[in-house]
Amino acid sequence: MSALASRIVAVLPALDCEKTVGRLVRALQPQVERVIVVNDGSRDATAAAARAAGAEVESLPENRGKGFALRRGLELALATRPAAIALLDADGQHDPGDLPALVAAWQQEGLDLVVGTRLQDRDAIPAARFWTNYIGSRILSWMTGIELHDSQSGYRLLDGELAARLPLRADGYAIESEMLIKAAARGARIGHVPIRTIYNDGGSHFQPVLDTFRISCAAIYFKVFDAP
Repeated sequence: MSALASRIVAVLPALDCEKTVGRLVRALQPQVERVIVVNDGSRDATAAAARAAGAEVESLPENRGKGFALRRGLELALATRPAAIALLDADGQHDPGDLPALVAAWQQEGLDLVVGTRLQDRDAIPAARFWTNYIGSRILSWMTGIELHDSQSGYRLLDGELAARLPLRADGYAIESEMLIKAAARGARIGHVPIRTIYNDGGSHFQPVLDTFRISCAAIYFKVFDAP
């Protein structure tokens, strides 16, 4: 493990991911100091699989939503004051092999938040997912004043100092939009890195139209009523 990797913590919110979480944890371990999995009330063996692979696991007694699990993971990660926190979904749609590119952008370009983007590979994305994400990204770009390429991507590298200053409150999928809005309001340097496009809708809990509508409403709330 490099000196840089020893200062990075990975956080994975997980819901019913027993088939994928262990592989992700094992692939991340050589790249980071700690891997934290927050088991969001899974009904399967997600917690056991993550723990067997070597992750630190916290299990919530009931499903609270991705945002809640992610916020809890950030809280646990920040306890050791990491230089940066890698955020990945545990359902197999994020490739740990892409993490070095995010780390390089953070380190070399002096970024505070690096977002892994997928929309450049349009043919690999289901049409409903592409258009809802594209529209959501346009809305968030307008709200933040920053050109955002993939606002719904959960694959991110968050600088530790910025993470400690973000008062995140969302419980559901709006957590990603809230993070962008509040990071931009704090003058954060936000950048993008292309990542592998993997869509495993059989394992995803995201409902494109309904959840994008909820995210858009939540984004307006965070922009207008909960601005930092």
